[in-house]
Amino acid sequence: MPASLSILSLQPSLPCLLIIRGIPGSGKSTLAQHYMESIPNAVHCEADHYFINKQGQYCYDGRKIKRAHESCQLNMRNALSQGKSVIVSNTSIRLWELTVLLDIAESYDITPHIIHCRGQFTSTHNVPADIVARMALSYEAHPAETCYIPD
Repeated sequence: MPASLSILSLQPSLPCLLIIRGIPGSGKSTLAQHYMESIPNAVHCEADHYFINKQGQYCYDGRKIKRAHESCQLNMRNALSQGKSVIVSNTSIRLWELTVLLDIAESYDITPHIIHCRGQFTSTHNVPADIVARMALSYEAHPAETCYIPD
């Protein structure tokens, strides 16, 4: 069992904000689900949720990615304004993408916990391998993030 698993025992004060980031297929959504089970009344926000239609099918449209992230951020703000904990799981490869989330946390006077998920699984959304590789090379670490490598 890797030492990085100790983050799974994280007992943040409520409300809390967990930001789980990493390349597609790194285990972000799975880790978010783990936290959803252990943090009462938490809200899970992902830009990918925007692309799930009424039938529950994932229908990605790259032309709508900005709206997807805006929707995720709005859901995040709504939950935090109600005093709920939030778990965000997005790629957030570049620091500027993460900074938007950190600014929201600051506006609610919440210290975020940042987790870099580093698993190597198949992307559930069938992101092509060359794009995943390019994202991995572009990843910008945050000095306060904790690394997590799932089994």
